[in-house]
Amino acid sequence: GIRDEAGNMIPWEACITLNNHWGYAARDTHYKTAKMALRMLVECVSKGGNLLLNVGPNARGEIPEESVAILKEVGAWMKKNKKSIYGCGYADLPKPEWGRYTRKGNILYAHVLEEQAGAICLENMAGKIEKMRLVKDNSVVEETFYWNLKEFAENAFFFLNPETADSYPLPDELDTVVEIFLKEE
Repeated sequence: GIRDEAGNMIPWEACITLNNHWGYAARDTHYKTAKMALRMLVECVSKGGNLLLNVGPNARGEIPEESVAILKEVGAWMKKNKKSIYGCGYADLPKPEWGRYTRKGNILYAHVLEEQAGAICLENMAGKIEKMRLVKDNSVVEETFYWNLKEFAENAFFFLNPETADSYPLPDELDTVVEIFLKEE
């Protein structure tokens, strides 16, 4: 996130266009994907910021069909995963190699953006997790103590595919969100 000279988090906003122009541009058909728009949103929230996403009109002043399709895809993801965005912010944790974290109180949201050949590692979280579940359908995600992870006792782990002991393919290729309920300290 952005901090002042004293190290305090300050409000900020990223202003991005869905294509490459803020207004009408006849030849601009270079649109960001829904996946890219969602990743920008999650990155902003995970850093304590806000995303302003501009949609430029077509020659008739309407929202272009390409933009509508992208926004519908983002909207479908938000319908299932909105609690990992609204009211959430900076998690005060290092960025994991597989994605981002957002947080609301004692609930941590792991936004898994990258497939993993093995378990998803939650650094320095051993003994701190009450329960976990996928946000999109509330299915339980079990903390794992797989044999080859025991030497990393300070970390917690989970598999997105426990039957095969891996985390690919992702249940949601746009952004798989795991809700992690932390134990009260």
